[in-house]
Amino acid sequence: MKRVLLGSIRHETSSFVPGSTGLDVFRLNGMYEGDDLFGPNRVKGGTIDAICDVANKEGIELIPTIYAFGNAGPAVADATYEYLKERLLQGVRTHRRELAGVILPLHGAMSTESLDDPEGDLIKSVREIVGPDVPIVVSLDMHAHMTALSTDYVDGITSLQTHPHVDMYSNGARAMHLLARAIKGDAKPVVAQRKIRMMSSAETHNTTVGPMSQVMQRALAMEKEPGILATAIFATQPWMDVRELGWSTVVVADGDRALAQAKADELAMMCWERRERFLVHKTPIKEAVQKVLASESQPWVLADSSDSVTGGSNGDGNLLLKTLLEMNYADSALMTLTDPEAAIACFTAGVGATVTLPVGGKLTPGFYSPITVTGTVNTLWNGKYTSSLTPMPVDIGRTAVLQVGGIHILLSEYKAATIDAEAYRGGGLEPKNFKIVQVKSPGGFRVIYGPFAAGILELEAVGPCDSELPRLPFKRIWRPLWPWDKNLEKPW
Repeated sequence: MKRVLLGSIRHETSSFVPGSTGLDVFRLNGMYEGDDLFGPNRVKGGTIDAICDVANKEGIELIPTIYAFGNAGPAVADATYEYLKERLLQGVRTHRRELAGVILPLHGAMSTESLDDPEGDLIKSVREIVGPDVPIVVSLDMHAHMTALSTDYVDGITSLQTHPHVDMYSNGARAMHLLARAIKGDAKPVVAQRKIRMMSSAETHNTTVGPMSQVMQRALAMEKEPGILATAIFATQPWMDVRELGWSTVVVADGDRALAQAKADELAMMCWERRERFLVHKTPIKEAVQKVLASESQPWVLADSSDSVTGGSNGDGNLLLKTLLEMNYADSALMTLTDPEAAIACFTAGVGATVTLPVGGKLTPGFYSPITVTGTVNTLWNGKYTSSLTPMPVDIGRTAVLQVGGIHILLSEYKAATIDAEAYRGGGLEPKNFKIVQVKSPGGFRVIYGPFAAGILELEAVGPCDSELPRLPFKRIWRPLWPWDKNLEKPW
């Protein structure tokens, strides 16, 4: 039986969120070693399950090392990365002489306090141990930050091909199938990348409509052409302040690197030609609320992606709350705020208590400031649930529902992603019953909320995940880069 080493370190970095991501965050979100990767607490129905299923069908034995999920947030602490890297490499060293291949399901948009591309560093380190003849395949998120370091040492790359992301299982399966073909000698995968000097915020990365859908349709059609094994469009995490920032296209061909490069260039030019259509146009918060009030339908979903939790923000942005209070809004509204101090204060006061306290704006003071409110503590909850979209176990810590007039605020100890509705429902709140429902996401929420929303408005707001990228304090990106340099004529 062929043996394949499996290891996964996943994090998506947001450079404009203060602090660093430590080992405690990985442990909170999911960290398993050895056979625990296949245990009952792992993510069900995702990439790891797919890899296991394909390996079983192919008669391949998986050697598990580490699975560490750090979610999205500030750069990973150097010491944390080195610890996780060493746990994975220790397994590679132990089993190097018996390995037929290596599979690494990563995110691809991690940075550390001192490394722009730790995934590339990790892949290179694995290659140095296993040598040139052991095939390495990685599966990545659609928002991976690709560099030459990330592609030079791998034999194959697959990526998510949907946004909102719903193809985690199929992405893992494609990666494992590709590795199995390389191991059996059925294919000789070679990788080509084209880096594009363009960036855009994630709202327009939707693969079902708009410019991204057109490029993705071509990428999927390419995969059916002779000699093409896999294609990928990397729209890149927009809020990473790193060198070599920019979109990438990657094509894996069967032994023909020139063919792979030509196809990667074709996809890259399609992205570049549509660049103006990837710009985001939003609605000012007050104007959005007025549109909602003029409608008799509900719920209206107001997307504040400037504080996108899935993009790495802390979730303490309170600009919508501020506007509603200033407008004396009297209808119903539902929103989240990450605020451990306020959540704990509600636990101390108890259900039914009236409390006056500052909420929000404490974790990201460069963009927000606290707002003092008076309200009633309606619900207290342990904050544990299973995401209906990912799917994965989630723990947002001690969570309270504070009602301020018609506004229900879900105050959580740890940040709550609202790409699905389970955080709200765990707190006893059904989004369908509210006039306004706030989500802090640039697009992932549409799978869940789209079918029942009366309307969706994207809010114009400043925050660490601002869609107007040039007004964020980028310092390290290479130039020229569109849209910072609007007159840029050549994509590479």
